[in-house]
Amino acid sequence: MLFLFRDNTIPCLTVISFCFALPTNKITLLTGRVCDEFGNYSIPKDAPPPPPPPPRPSPAHDDWTPYTNRVEFETAEFLYCKTQMSADNIDALTNLWAATLLPHADSPPFANHSDLYETIDSTPVGDVLWQSFSITYDGKRPANGDMPDWMLAEHEVWFRDPHILVKNMLANPDYKAQIDYAPVQEFNDGGSRRYQNFMSGDWAWEQAVRIHILL
Repeated sequence: MLFLFRDNTIPCLTVISFCFALPTNKITLLTGRVCDEFGNYSIPKDAPPPPPPPPRPSPAHDDWTPYTNRVEFETAEFLYCKTQMSADNIDALTNLWAATLLPHADSPPFANHSDLYETIDSTPVGDVLWQSFSITYDGKRPANGDMPDWMLAEHEVWFRDPHILVKNMLANPDYKAQIDYAPVQEFNDGGSRRYQNFMSGDWAWEQAVRIHILL
């Protein structure tokens, strides 16, 4: 996979060869050596490997920041990720939850959907801040002047810097030996193709084969 970073370096494709043997076909020797946008290697081939990055600090086993405890975290995961519950339904659920806890002078993990969303947004892991910009439609409009609201409205777009996200992923030791720098075709015992991620797809394989032919 090729990643373009802000400092204009990308892991380069080097030597391409094929290994055809079920259950896996691989395009081998794509080493992922770092090069610039012109294909010039920034690190000599015979250079010693760079020192490993400093270990990441390990949080305490009971540190659920920004959540108070595990119950809050798992509640947020259930409502926001697993069931993708709407804001109105979250409010209805937390109101019922609060009513059952009122005799015990207690409260649910989140007061309402706003409390839930604010807690999720305050998660510090990754240190990639949310950014936003606004856009408006500037294309062709109906001649009769009867325009839909979305053509007139200003739309807010939220995103995180993809370059920093990719750098954080590559710097994460949890992914060590888990990144395929070359396309791969995997097959089950019956000979059927198995698709798992980007490098196991047809497009990545076809691009590598095309490079091989050009070379």
